[in-house]
Amino acid sequence: MSFRACIVFCIATLCLLSCTSAPTRQTPKTAVTPSKTITEVAKGSDYYLTQAKQNYAKNNDVYQRNDYLIQAAEALQTEQQCKKSIRMLKVLQPELQDNRHHTHANLILAECDLILSDEDFDSVEAILANLTEAEAYQARIAALQAQLQVNKKQWLKAAKALQDTDIEELEKTHTIWQWLKKLNLSELEKARLSESTLQPWLQLAIIVKRFALEPELFNQQLVNWQSRHFGHPLVTSLPEEIEQSLLQSPIQAKRIAVLLPLTGRLANQGLAIKEGILAAYLENLLGAKLSPNSPSEYGESLDKTTQSNIQQYREIRFFDSALKTAQQLNALVANFDVVLGPLIKQKITELTAILPTDKILLALNRVELKINTPTINQLDSTTESNLPVAEHYYFSLAPEDEAQQLALHIQQKQLVRPIVFAEDHPTTQRMAEAFITAWQETPNAIQPDLTIFTDNKDMRIRVSEMLDVTQSKQRIKQIKTMSDVEVFGVERNRRDIDAIVLFANPEQTELLNPIIEASLSPFARKSLSVFASSRSHSLDLNSNSLRDLRNLTFTDMPWMLPDHSWQTLANQTKQLWPQRQDTLLRLFAMGFDAYNLLPNLRRLKTLPQLVSYGLTGEINVDDQGVLHRRLPWAQVVQDRVKLLAVD
Repeated sequence: MSFRACIVFCIATLCLLSCTSAPTRQTPKTAVTPSKTITEVAKGSDYYLTQAKQNYAKNNDVYQRNDYLIQAAEALQTEQQCKKSIRMLKVLQPELQDNRHHTHANLILAECDLILSDEDFDSVEAILANLTEAEAYQARIAALQAQLQVNKKQWLKAAKALQDTDIEELEKTHTIWQWLKKLNLSELEKARLSESTLQPWLQLAIIVKRFALEPELFNQQLVNWQSRHFGHPLVTSLPEEIEQSLLQSPIQAKRIAVLLPLTGRLANQGLAIKEGILAAYLENLLGAKLSPNSPSEYGESLDKTTQSNIQQYREIRFFDSALKTAQQLNALVANFDVVLGPLIKQKITELTAILPTDKILLALNRVELKINTPTINQLDSTTESNLPVAEHYYFSLAPEDEAQQLALHIQQKQLVRPIVFAEDHPTTQRMAEAFITAWQETPNAIQPDLTIFTDNKDMRIRVSEMLDVTQSKQRIKQIKTMSDVEVFGVERNRRDIDAIVLFANPEQTELLNPIIEASLSPFARKSLSVFASSRSHSLDLNSNSLRDLRNLTFTDMPWMLPDHSWQTLANQTKQLWPQRQDTLLRLFAMGFDAYNLLPNLRRLKTLPQLVSYGLTGEINVDDQGVLHRRLPWAQVVQDRVKLLAVD
């Protein structure tokens, strides 16, 4: 036996002896756990190790020995001892002479890497790129590729890869649905034109996003889809959320109580929201005058008109929530079926604790939601389990949503090293923290540098330091001092960053953007992209201000951007309140959307992938009843704001 073979068997024997200890359970952290990805192993790892040693001693057959050792490594994987499996394969790899053995061993290594760590995707990707003669392992390779694409949030590619795995068909069908429903409507439409094998899922996802808020038309489209794909697992086992949505009826609020601070320090905010609610209420009254036979946007649908006629008989009443306790507010809304508000987080928390479960609540802020775990007595009590569940929803213009959307957008642009500048203010610091947290959710993401500035002077200093311009100036000064001839130097900024993110108000951004431009070296191969949130945009910006903001890419609600679909309403509000501040205009839009969302909240919560288009953006509702907004993108081009195509 060669010296190398002796080493191989020594390592194998150590693994064999350690197999007698209790295995450490490894919980896979990856999103895909195919049921048949691992070749069925008839015996345990100790059996294959013993066979490898005995057969090699008897026949001196290297191929057979290696085959047994690879099977032992796979057995260790099934025994949830991936560290031992990896250790054995690392020693064995130089001994492998057959391409099939190389492929099998590398595949086990890749699978164990993912089991042990959900951040080792680079090594797995490198292994998959170098596999040869992999036809016999296509299902397992496809499972790994699906996991890699899930890690990158490439849901369409992940679904395509999952189709080639050999997991159970119903599990595969539902997993593909969970991934594809994450795509937006434009992505689904594009995929429908090119992906023939994914047609049932893509078509169903499009039907949900287009028609789910019109129940009668949705049912009709669903029946047509089922007839086209009769017998498909997705048809025979319809997703649970769609089944639930078919059993639900829209919220038909006959009496609405609105709780807003109409006096005191928050009176201006409360009045702006009230005016938005009234604008939506009056608009719906005008829409209710349509005849029942009027065609809807998608065809003749009686549901939308019927819903409008119901809205004609709604009673809406405003209550001043300032200086009132939760008990007083609860007494005020006793005879109402829907409560809109309040605005203050503390009052929301106190009111939800005592509000009867038959009241539907759309609070106008977010609070920390506690998941109530039932006690043993409650689990044993039939009366407790039959109690109705409170129907509460939470709507706010949460700045954290914008920050998270910024992080996702920049990653989709394949930018990997942003730096963040934030004003020394609680809101902007929350946004910066939300951005960094969302950014680091992607494995191997580089943590962005964060700089907080206090005033305009501090801002200039921080930008120069963060971009290394100050250091470049010092180096030029040193060279000039040391040189006997005249030296001409141009400062250079750091080259390891590819994006700058600003969380600042319009006035600060108007100063900050030119400072950044002036700090960038003319020798750079490409200019840095500068991104901002809605806090950097204002309708009061004039042409000169916009020129200072040129090339700035930012998010804002459609209501605050050009060419939106509510121009008549915008003109009316401008005539009524010509000097209204941006903050109050946004709150007006919030009130407008809050009222219009009421009938559809139940279905939006059941179908989280469904969005409602409003003044404040694309709105969806998660399973906790929290409303989230996705905002459009715009860019300052010369002296005007230009809408960008949907990313």
